[in-house]
Amino acid sequence: MSGFEFFFSLYGLVLGLSVVEIIGGVARLTHDAKGVRIGLLTPVLIAVLLTDLCGFWVTAYLLYNDRPLSYLIVVLSLFAASFYYLAAAIVLPRDLTKEPDLDAVYLRHRRLIMACIAIAGLVMFEVTPSLTPAGFAQRLAFWTNLSQSWQPLTFFACIGAIMLTRNKAANLGLMVLMLSVNVASFLRLPSI
Repeated sequence: MSGFEFFFSLYGLVLGLSVVEIIGGVARLTHDAKGVRIGLLTPVLIAVLLTDLCGFWVTAYLLYNDRPLSYLIVVLSLFAASFYYLAAAIVLPRDLTKEPDLDAVYLRHRRLIMACIAIAGLVMFEVTPSLTPAGFAQRLAFWTNLSQSWQPLTFFACIGAIMLTRNKAANLGLMVLMLSVNVASFLRLPSI
């Protein structure tokens, strides 16, 4: 087993649990949907999270499959994936009878969810690759090239705006933009 395979088994496990949390929540909702007001915010958030999780998986592979790994990289990656798990775990309530309005659940948890997504992304794709001088130079070059960095800049700007507003239409529009950015980003990734 290579060092990358060892790393990816742990990282992939935690990201996989994030996917299971989301899909499990959708399954609970499917079984107990009677009397639940679903709205639009939570389904769009679920789409954002699932597409972003796919991006985390693919981008981690592209970034780390040919680089040496250290204990610090493994710890930081686990830290990032754990924040994503926390975000995924609070998207849908455990007991839908106690919280039947999913828009209200979204509005109550949106700041924590968005903060978790931001922390996970920054740690995994900015801090960790910047631990070496070459990696730092590469990330700096990325951020100074707007033809590449417009997508994460837009994504993180949407996260900040969502954290600041409770307006449902604004939140919905911002999440649709995040979803669009995710799709656009993934279309630019090379094949594995």
